Amino acid sequence: MSTDSICIGIDVGGTFTDCVLTDGTDTWRAKAPTTPGEVGRGVLAAAGLAAERSGTTLAELMPRVARFGLGTTAVTNVLASRTGRKVGLLTTKGFEEMLPLARGTRIVDDEGWLATPQEIVARRAIAGIDERIDRDGQVVVALDPDAVKDAARRLVEEEGAEAIAVSFFWSFLNPTHEHQAVEAVKELYPDLPVVSGAALHPAIREYERTTFAVLNAYATGAFKGIEQLDADLRDLGLAVPILLVHSGGGSITIAEARRRPLGLAVSGPAAGVAASVSVAAAAGFPNVITCDMGGTSFDVSVIEGGEPERRTRGELMGVWTALSLVDVASIGAGGGSRGWVDARGMLRVGPRSAGAVPGPACYQRGGTDATVTDALVVLGYIDPRRFLGGDFELSGDAARAACARLGEPLGLDAEETAWGIRRLALAGMVKAVRGRLAALGLDPRTHTLLSFGGSGSLFTPDIARAIGAPTVLVPELASVLSAFGAATTDVRRERLRSVLSTMPVDPMLVRKLMEELETEVRDDLAADGIAPADQQVLFEGDLRFSKQVFELQIAIAGGAFDEAAGRRLLDDYKTEYAKRYGSGSIVLGAAIELASLRAIGIGRTIQASLDSGDRESVPDGTDATPVGTRSVRLERGPDGRREVDVFDGAALRPGHRLRGPAVIDGTDTTIWVPEGATVHVDPHGTLVMQVPPTAEVLS
Repeated sequence: MSTDSICIGIDVGGTFTDCVLTDGTDTWRAKAPTTPGEVGRGVLAAAGLAAERSGTTLAELMPRVARFGLGTTAVTNVLASRTGRKVGLLTTKGFEEMLPLARGTRIVDDEGWLATPQEIVARRAIAGIDERIDRDGQVVVALDPDAVKDAARRLVEEEGAEAIAVSFFWSFLNPTHEHQAVEAVKELYPDLPVVSGAALHPAIREYERTTFAVLNAYATGAFKGIEQLDADLRDLGLAVPILLVHSGGGSITIAEARRRPLGLAVSGPAAGVAASVSVAAAAGFPNVITCDMGGTSFDVSVIEGGEPERRTRGELMGVWTALSLVDVASIGAGGGSRGWVDARGMLRVGPRSAGAVPGPACYQRGGTDATVTDALVVLGYIDPRRFLGGDFELSGDAARAACARLGEPLGLDAEETAWGIRRLALAGMVKAVRGRLAALGLDPRTHTLLSFGGSGSLFTPDIARAIGAPTVLVPELASVLSAFGAATTDVRRERLRSVLSTMPVDPMLVRKLMEELETEVRDDLAADGIAPADQQVLFEGDLRFSKQVFELQIAIAGGAFDEAAGRRLLDDYKTEYAKRYGSGSIVLGAAIELASLRAIGIGRTIQASLDSGDRESVPDGTDATPVGTRSVRLERGPDGRREVDVFDGAALRPGHRLRGPAVIDGTDTTIWVPEGATVHVDPHGTLVMQVPPTAEVLS
């Protein structure tokens, strides 16, 4: 192993913890079971296995590591399982019901019924404070610090609050009262986590700002495992700070994550999208739909022109909130998603998951419920003897027994039940992909699917056929791509200011705000240890037609902001609006508002990269040689099984070609090649699959 630029990327998933280790020339990967409640054990196990495969040990390796990136589910799990700290909320008197009413939001529960979101803050743990700031930022009713202390004392001593969130009306224009309230609470309880909405998200919309403060307070206890892991790695000799992947697809230090823990939500999917940008660019496909299927969920995002789609607010684990993140849509359809029968006697799949413990029945770790993985084993897509390259043998008998038990009350045998599980999971994935494209006004025929995650490539070719996407990319690191992304992301910090001005806006005002934001974001990057030469600052404007609820994020061209830049910003907004909603939706002469201004600080760091493409190859178009055959159920019914060719993924070289139906057994994943599809291996080892469309109805 080379001693320079050693990078480690880790992705802690719901079922497996993935590791990618690279020295810039060679790459090693490993998977270890995730250890719920003890994130460090799974991380060290995966990293130790990768180190062993590279010919060294963790103790020898860690002092030489230049980059350690971590994508973690710590915050996501806290939100999903509702196991965060008990939060007390201080808000403006008269608005205590704003959070419980949830703006009338309803979610779909596991049984398919509409339900109110599960509360994060109990109604009795919300205290109204007699204070008021008007829409111009002027103080109307001054805040009494003693009243704040009385309210905080009640919340802590009577309601058991373990963290306090503070969010007052119009505080984004004048945060004085929030600052005073935070100081008053800290004076009373110095060790109590206190979160200010205006400090974290100084933007209009009190509901999103309040939920953002509450969720950050709720997640403040999610770092025990990460901090212990940091200590363990330092004991092993790690000299560089751990960089945590955040929801925006960049990295932050542990110190910043403590201040804004909510930023670590959907960390793993964001890392996968960041890596997908590199893979897609190397393969020559700038417009892709990423499909990440892990053990718990199926995540979809879109990359347009080499840039991932982002959003600044939306639903997160059943709560509508402000959060800058890579726009990822998730459904509960992972390898560990359980099949079950609802009250109507119908077969369902997910969102319930077997997770890492007890896991699918075929893992033989105590799980007895049939999962998607069990169904894939029964149907022949997964060879139990070759799972994870043979390191982890599955039980085909246990998978079949679980499917048989599930299907018995429905009058289905094991194979019919397994077929139903796969088809239901596939139908949900197709719906999720179509929905994401429709929301952005995109044509699937002009986009390529990029497949990753442990089980993703067993479904994405059929998804592509169903939606009419012509090509599927399967990276060589498909099963650990999120871990690779954790080793590749730059540090990314954001700062926001509300503007609330009708266009054309005063250029001097915009320049002043841009200068202030740039200073703040560069200070953030410096605090993360980024040298000035490695810093870059970009700007975006949030624009909307007057009185609209949602904004679009539009990049602001570099250089000083002047009247010409303002006109370009307007033109870019109208172009993007027409693309998403149709040109007929634009009312001529309608006023357009610049709602807010955002500075994005990018800090370049040492990071892993894709290989140079100079690996051993064969003449382009050489037919790959199968290593055997496998019985796979391709159709429903007694005659639906067929013997299909099996290829060894490790033996495929750039230039190789093959045709479906076939399965490719990689070291840590299996790839399905449907009938009529062709596969070509590109110079980076990425499988480029051409998939003919089909009019088949999923059934």
